[in-house]
Amino acid sequence: MQAWIEESIRELGENPVLQGCLAALSTFVLEDPTLLMCAILVADQQMLYMTALIGLSLGIGFGDWGLYAIGRVLGPKTVAWGWVSQRRLDKAGSWFERNLVVALFVSRFIPGLRLPTNIAAGIAQASPIRYLPIALSASLIWVFIALTTISSLGEMVLPVLGGLKWPVVFGLIVWIVWMQRRTVRQLNDEDEMLIEESAVPVASSYYEFWHPVIFYVPVALYYGWLAIRYRSLTLPTAVNPSIYSGGMIRESKCDILDMVPDGAKQWVAPHVGFDVPKGVVDTGTLLEGAKAVLVEAGISLPIVAKPDEGQRGVGVRPIYTWAELTAYLDAYPKGSRICLQELCLYSEEVGLLYYRMPSEEKGRITSVTSKEFLAVTGDGESTLRGLIEAHARARLMTDVFFARHAGELDRVLEAGERFQLVFAGNHKQGCVFRDGGDMLTEAISEQIDSIAKSIPDFYFGRFDVRFEDLESFQRGESFTIIEINGAGAEATHIWDPEGTLSDAYGTLFEQFRVLFEIGAENRKAGHRPLGAIPFLNDVLQYHRVARHYPSAQ
Repeated sequence: MQAWIEESIRELGENPVLQGCLAALSTFVLEDPTLLMCAILVADQQMLYMTALIGLSLGIGFGDWGLYAIGRVLGPKTVAWGWVSQRRLDKAGSWFERNLVVALFVSRFIPGLRLPTNIAAGIAQASPIRYLPIALSASLIWVFIALTTISSLGEMVLPVLGGLKWPVVFGLIVWIVWMQRRTVRQLNDEDEMLIEESAVPVASSYYEFWHPVIFYVPVALYYGWLAIRYRSLTLPTAVNPSIYSGGMIRESKCDILDMVPDGAKQWVAPHVGFDVPKGVVDTGTLLEGAKAVLVEAGISLPIVAKPDEGQRGVGVRPIYTWAELTAYLDAYPKGSRICLQELCLYSEEVGLLYYRMPSEEKGRITSVTSKEFLAVTGDGESTLRGLIEAHARARLMTDVFFARHAGELDRVLEAGERFQLVFAGNHKQGCVFRDGGDMLTEAISEQIDSIAKSIPDFYFGRFDVRFEDLESFQRGESFTIIEINGAGAEATHIWDPEGTLSDAYGTLFEQFRVLFEIGAENRKAGHRPLGAIPFLNDVLQYHRVARHYPSAQ
């Protein structure tokens, strides 16, 4: 089978015109898999780069033109059918006249926007004379970036795969097709839900709840370009040499906090690690072991229990009683470590993204995220379920909140009773993130910079901080660090419901540029990044274990 595939590819390679035409036509059916296949053929020297570039650009460009043409034919009929008013259609036409370039380029680079944008441009009767050159230009630029990035990565990866390259490539294509169809189904379900709930204002940005596979495509492409430029797929793992993987994956929360020296320990919440033994261990023995390490660390209830190797708030729970700790230990995967931390009673939380170039003396805070812990208030008549469904924001994550509070969904809350839905300050767990840049002061920056510089070989990370009084916090006083994340941290203010997509991508692009620059400086100083294969193994190992973490509370 593989020999037949390779022979067919060689025969096609002898006729570049046929290759280009086939590539163009294939984009009408499966655009992304076709682009991927052409990029792999270029990397394998079975297809000329210019053949792929021209064929793909023309195919994708004229495919967009076809969608536009469908919309243009439907345009007048949408008014006759009563779908839209003539006034709205005229207004949409004026908008496209002003924003056609931006609309087409954004739709080309953001998955899921291509079909609606091009059809909408046609329905709005956007100028065909302007449309075609813009659509072709957007397609050319998109194909150039994607083709160059993927083919360059292919040149690095294909030799490693050897005889497995074609099975891997076709497996990847099948996976892409499956993911696209799955995403389309999810988007359709969400659209139906939003239509049904249109009477209630949506308290989120339009991109906030996109599937990560969709949202991070432009970021992944930019990361690929940086990997080519700096000649390393895993250079960010060298950003913090004192932390495993630089803090990208499987780093220890407790170990990072332990690196804060005694002179700055007053800023860190007391904590201790507890290793859950492998094999069968009775619950009583587990509890006694956990009690012993807590007593030795001088920590008493209430505490927070969380996976020592954790991400996105998974498995984070407040523990108020020994019975709750017993249940947590019993549900925790054996052979893994738990971080047990004194519960910080401060009510406010922020995330401060910090970095310092190794060659510089002073670091800076580039992102401040204020965290809002969702709660609903009872009216004496509605159940918790009803209050969640009626809440403009909470209703967007009913699956999370219904699962978390399943035992109380049918309880009627008394009038004025406040029920907190979220404990962990994480977006995935239901916390609302706001851009808190306006609360940043020089005193905060200097204090965080001082703490960060006290940690050996630490150059990039996010400090999750709790405080009670804003004025004291802005003076650089009265706060507690509950977590320090490494290179895998994100500028989470981008998830502000009032944020814009362009600002979000601009922030992430800048973040990864900084990561690669710091990694390059550290590599030059002799620090080696984690290899690609060990990194992939760590990712797989983390997800294997994380599936068994207790649910977050």
